[in-house]
Amino acid sequence: MMSHQCVFIDNKNGAPSLPPPAPLPSIIPYNEGSIRALSRRNRVYVYRDFLLSKFPHMTSSSDAACNILDVAGGRGDLSWILHNIDGINSIIADPRIPNHKSLIKSTEFLLAHPEEAAVRAVEGVVTHQPLAKLLPRLKNNNNCNGQTHLSTPFHLRMHVDDNLVETLKRVFSSDEHLDDERMGIWDEYWQQETCRIESNKVVYGGTPSTDQSHPQNKEIGDAQKRKQQITNSRNAYDTIRSLDYIAGFHPDQATEAAIDLALFLKIPWSVVPCCVFPREFPNRQINGSRVKNHSQLIEYLCTKHEKIRKETLSFVETATAKNVVLYMLSEDYD
Repeated sequence: MMSHQCVFIDNKNGAPSLPPPAPLPSIIPYNEGSIRALSRRNRVYVYRDFLLSKFPHMTSSSDAACNILDVAGGRGDLSWILHNIDGINSIIADPRIPNHKSLIKSTEFLLAHPEEAAVRAVEGVVTHQPLAKLLPRLKNNNNCNGQTHLSTPFHLRMHVDDNLVETLKRVFSSDEHLDDERMGIWDEYWQQETCRIESNKVVYGGTPSTDQSHPQNKEIGDAQKRKQQITNSRNAYDTIRSLDYIAGFHPDQATEAAIDLALFLKIPWSVVPCCVFPREFPNRQINGSRVKNHSQLIEYLCTKHEKIRKETLSFVETATAKNVVLYMLSEDYD
């Protein structure tokens, strides 16, 4: 695998330390009374708690590293948290380039101000910050000679869509070795997908102008050179084949394809559907009617397998932030 881009933060500043980290795997309880915890950025921590509670083997030290595909991960917050705090190899699958600057900046601040971090770690008050609560665990998992080692998760710059699933169905077999014909199919797909994305120059948060002097376009060029981005066709295929789990937190247009991919691979998964996009998916139907709202979307997705489970995450649902999670465990395929 490729090496990580790292940030080192010196902890030898003589400042008072935070309480010792909880043993792995520990689930940090979510507090509904915290205004900060209910913010848009912090809903991802609720989903993380769900993942670790339903799939505790992800952080089991007795198992090999768990490979998760974070579908339509956008900015990449979920993968960064799972990677740096929980030691999970979470791989972002998104045509947009991730941006971890906000999380890194927050972590640097909390590490440099341990007394403030201790205040923000307290639940039940408006100042509660989930990242502060998890800081001891982050320091414990990333400590090297008194420094905190923050690394960037890997990134597959691709769409998770019907085209990907159908291509994998043509390529996959019980034999891990790809013959020339099947490798040619995958190479062709990967080249077309790469061209499709590069022609659009999509970054997180929107599509900037084509002027290469534009700061966002410079960021695109820099990010594309990162070692964390998986660009080789065979490496991309091997990464997908090695997956243990698929996650999708509000993956938008990739919602159905993420579930289809997991069902094809027969691996555990969880998805939190949000937007419906009825115009983009006019062929979705439930009980003879087109799928046009969120409840219909949930019902439609549940028809894909008789053992799909459903729960509600503990954050306040809004029109743009749904909290119903669909998932399947390994034993559901038996």
